[in-house]
Parts: sequence; C-alpha cells; structure tokens
Amino acid sequence: MPDFASKLRRLSYSLASRGLSRTVLDVAGLLIKAVGNKTGYHAEHDRAFDRRFGTDTAGKVESRELGYADKERQEQAIRYLPSPAGVTRWMLDNIGIDHSQYSFVDLGCGKGRVVLAAAQYPFQSVLGVDLSMALTEVASRNVSIFPASSRKCGDVRILTVDATKVDYPDTNLLLHLYHPFDANVTAAVLRNLEALAAKPRQVRIAYLLYTAAVPATREAFTRFPWLRETQFVPSLLGHYDWLFYSN
Repeated sequence: MPDFASKLRRLSYSLASRGLSRTVLDVAGLLIKAVGNKTGYHAEHDRAFDRRFGTDTAGKVESRELGYADKERQEQAIRYLPSPAGVTRWMLDNIGIDHSQYSFVDLGCGKGRVVLAAAQYPFQSVLGVDLSMALTEVASRNVSIFPASSRKCGDVRILTVDATKVDYPDTNLLLHLYHPFDANVTAAVLRNLEALAAKPRQVRIAYLLYTAAVPATREAFTRFPWLRETQFVPSLLGHYDWLFYSN
C-alpha cells in the first residue's frame, strides 16, 4: 500500500506540473522501461514558454561554454538546461506561502525562465543570480521584453554574481535552485545564507533535481541543522524531483 500511495503521489504531481499529454508519455516510458530521451521529450527544445512571451529561454549550454575564467568554478558548474515552466508553476502554487510576504531568488538562473515565471506572482522582488555573463546577458534581455501585462511583481532583476556571495533582500525568502552546481558549492551557498539569516525571518528553499543527485544534495543540507527538510516530491521518471527546506 505505501508503494501504491507513492506512485499515486508521483502521478498526481506529474499531472499538475506537466499536463496530461506529457504524463501519458512518461507513463508509457515507465511501462517500456525507457529513460529520459527515449520518451521523446527534450527540455532544451521545449519552446512553448518562448512562443508565448517572445523570450529566449530554451537551449542547452554546457559548463565549458559558460565563460567562467575560474576553471574550478567551471568544473563545479552543471550545464544550463531550462526547467519546464509547468514544473516551476506547480512549485509556486504549492509552496504554501503568501507570495506578497516574500522575495524570490533563483540561484543559477541561466536565461531566466524561472525568474519570469516567478514574476507572474506578487513577490516583493524577484532576483535571478548567475555567475555566467553569457547567460545573464540573455536573462536581462528576457526580463526587458517580458510583457508588463504578465507581471505581478514590479521589481525583477538579474545579477551576475557568485551564488556563494549573494547579498539577499532583507525580507522573507524563497530560494529556488535547479541543481546548478555540485554539493560543495551548495554547502558554500548555505553557509553564506546562514550568516545573513541572523535576522528572524522565514527562509524557504525549493531545490529541483534528478533522483541520482538527491543523496549528495541531502548530505550538503545536513551540514546546516537550522534548515530542515519539509518535503520530498519525486517525479515519474526521476527528472524533476523536488526537495523542500525551511528554517
């Protein structure tokens, strides 16, 4: 029974975040023991968001193409791959917060698709952070052309800065990460956040990742007991799992 309940939760999450047609394909992939690309979905080619808003958030950029001068940072980075907009919206709709009481920060924002999705909610501010100028230049252009009629947040910015050195807004925080770097950098990010979170406030973290990366990511978070894991939401094929943390 617990196994059935777990599968039912995965199916429910997939339907809500990916839609019926994509879920049907994912279920077919499971039935034939297919993995990833064999189901026909390629995240880098998903241009539905861009067709709707006239933006440029699709595509794949390998870490060696991100333009890092620091070779160590290049090795620690993980390639840019856009998150499906439906997966982001599912998180924003189910995180259980009053958006107007929080600032949203996307660490490793890439071309800014998640930032633009968050801008459609009434956050106090929405901030996208990435170390790659090659990506933040694209993200900034996307912010500038994103229709004002689609925004509910008036303060949307992109910063080219090391994620371990971010100066966060002095408000409640919702941080989003789509597995942008390895566990060592994640720990450095949390160390910086811990130092800045002395003021009493709510800190929520929504971490999107694939199943194989869950153990190392969880281990990084266990070094910071002030954050507790509140929920793990697995996906059907293990490509879009969520780890949720809160102080």
